[in-house]
Amino acid sequence: MSQTELPRQITVAEMAPHVHHFGIGENKVNKISEWLISWIENSIKSGRIKPLDLLPSKGALAFHIGVSIGTMQNVFRYVEDCGYVESKQRIGTYIKNPDDKSMPAKLTSKREMAVWLIKKHLIEENYQKGDCLISTRKLAALTGMSGATIRMAVNSLVSEKILKKINKVFVVECLDFTAGDIQPKTLVEKTADRIKLFIESNLKDGSRLPSNTELASQFNVSVKTIHDAVKLLVKDGLLYSRRGRYGTIVVSAGAPEDLYYYERVELKLKHYISENCELGSKLPPISELAGIFEVSAKTVKKALDNLAEDGYLRFSRGRYGGTFVTDIPQDVNKAYKWLALSSDYVSNT
Repeated sequence: MSQTELPRQITVAEMAPHVHHFGIGENKVNKISEWLISWIENSIKSGRIKPLDLLPSKGALAFHIGVSIGTMQNVFRYVEDCGYVESKQRIGTYIKNPDDKSMPAKLTSKREMAVWLIKKHLIEENYQKGDCLISTRKLAALTGMSGATIRMAVNSLVSEKILKKINKVFVVECLDFTAGDIQPKTLVEKTADRIKLFIESNLKDGSRLPSNTELASQFNVSVKTIHDAVKLLVKDGLLYSRRGRYGTIVVSAGAPEDLYYYERVELKLKHYISENCELGSKLPPISELAGIFEVSAKTVKKALDNLAEDGYLRFSRGRYGGTFVTDIPQDVNKAYKWLALSSDYVSNT
């Protein structure tokens, strides 16, 4: 890459952030965020900046504008959530391509959590259209969030047209959501949902899933996140992971026919555990399981080792040792699973 192709560092002086004066009670994060978004849009259109150009540091902008670094950090987070910039550790915050609609998958932020808690409050307190929301101070005390985070969340709800501001009071405008719609998800769960959509759009039953490295690059997350997301989908019965060179395959219509004996025993063991065991239950000896499934003890041992590696079982040595259930697999023929707890396991735990 030539020197002229390197990302350019935007200076504070060329941004001319004339937002030094704030009215009494005026939200600094909102005002600065609106200015920064407008500046980015206009500067890209005029050609003054281009994608990958780096914004000045939060500290430099905060000093010039006359606000705290914490305020500036909230501004950067909001503008990044809106898709205008992206932050990279040890690099800085750079301008995103306006034509790139892909959003990097991220952990649930404090603002997103606050949005969820406020929506939950609206449902639980039976708010109706036109009702006034309680003050941000009361919401902060109710949710345990900071006032700044609550204000950002309220502004997000205004942009979603769930709330609207009338004479400095926030009023409920729309309640078109349910408790199930607002449950926050972890990054792994979000990634699992995106992989599901990818499978529905691009793959069919029996197809091989791209490698974890390919998916990590496509979804802009780590390989570890993809690995954990795939494990969730395996537990849900949508995927089946074959060790070695076979990879992970889509099994939405059931297990594939060309499985090795130990892979078939794995599936039979999962069904056996889900039907007959509780969390903490001790499985029968390997010799007995070999008789139940009519296979060799070596095949059963390999299947048990794989289930232990996937977190369903644990092995214990000694007089009272054996193979114990640590997770109840979801039966591929069921829409959900019951998690059964034995009283002995609970007391020991």
